[in-house]
Amino acid sequence: MSCPMHITHIDPDTTAAEWLLRQEHGLSPDEQLHFQQWLASHPAHQQAWQGMQDINGLIDAMPAACGQHFSKQRKQLAAQEKRARFKQQIQAYFSPRRLAGCALAVLACSYLWLSTPSYQQQIHTARGQMLEQQLPDGSRIELDSDSQLEIALYRDKREVRLIKGQAMFYVSKGRPFHVLTDQAKVSVIGTQFTVRNIQQQTQVAVQSGRVAVYAKPSSSQSAGVILQAGETVSLANHHLAPVQFIAPEAVGSWRQGRLTFNNTKLIDAIAEFERYADTGLSVATPKLGQLRISGSFEINKLKQFTRALPQVLPVQINNGAISKQ
Repeated sequence: MSCPMHITHIDPDTTAAEWLLRQEHGLSPDEQLHFQQWLASHPAHQQAWQGMQDINGLIDAMPAACGQHFSKQRKQLAAQEKRARFKQQIQAYFSPRRLAGCALAVLACSYLWLSTPSYQQQIHTARGQMLEQQLPDGSRIELDSDSQLEIALYRDKREVRLIKGQAMFYVSKGRPFHVLTDQAKVSVIGTQFTVRNIQQQTQVAVQSGRVAVYAKPSSSQSAGVILQAGETVSLANHHLAPVQFIAPEAVGSWRQGRLTFNNTKLIDAIAEFERYADTGLSVATPKLGQLRISGSFEINKLKQFTRALPQVLPVQINNGAISKQ
C-alpha cells in the first residue's frame, strides 16, 4: 500500500499536478477517496484536473522521440523521496513557461510527424520496359516505358511526382491522393486514371471515378476542372485545354501493348513509337509531319503502322523516309 498523501495546496493547478503524478503510481483506497472529495469540493478543482489530463494526453500523444524527454522527467519527479523537493519540482515542471514550451514542442513534433513520409519510393523504367508497383495503402501504379516517378505516402495525404513519361493509377479510397507534374496537380480519393508528362505537356485521362485537375502553380477551383470517366484534358504552358472525350477502354491502352491515336499529328505518332524502340522513320518536310492520323496499333509491330500510313495519308515510305506521295 502506498503512503497516505495529504495535499493541502490552495493553488488548484499545483494540487491537480500532484494528484496526476500520484495516480500514475497508484492510489490507496483512502487516497482515492481524498482525491474524489477534493475533485467534488469546487468547480475550479475539476477544471484544473481536466487541464492536467489534457496536458498529459498531449505528451502521451507525441511521437516517441519527442515524448521521451517529458516522460523521463515525470518518472524522475515521481521517484523523489523528499516531499518538499517533490512539490518544488512539480511546481517548476508545470510552470506557465514550461507548459508553453510543452505546447510548442507538441505542435512542432506534430508538424514533423505529419510532414515526414511513412513510405517513400523512386521507380523508373528503361526504354521499352513497363513496371507495376503495389503501394502499402492498396493502390497500384503501372509505369510506362521511359518513365520516372517519386512516391511519398504521408499520414494525411499521398503524393506521386511524375517526373517524366506516363503512368496508370489505381487509387484505393482513403487519404487524398495527388499526382504532380511540372504543369498540373491531379487530386483524387479513389479512382482509375492515367497521367502523362512528356515534353512539358501533361495529359490526364479518366477510366473510372472522378479527378480534379489544376493548372500549376495555382491550385484554386477556378484554375481547375473536374473530369468524369471517359474524359481527358491536356495542359501546356500552365493552361488547361478544353476537355475532350475518350473511350474509357482506350485509357492507358499502352498497358495492353497498344498505342491509340485520335487525330494525332504524324510527327507525334512517330515520336510515341520512338519511346519504346528506334523506328528508323523520318519525315521529309514539317508540313507532312502535321498530317493527322487516327487508329490503334500494336507497340511491337511497327510494320503494321508503316503499312497503314500510305493507305490513310498521301505519303510514301522508302527506307524509313516518309515523303509526299
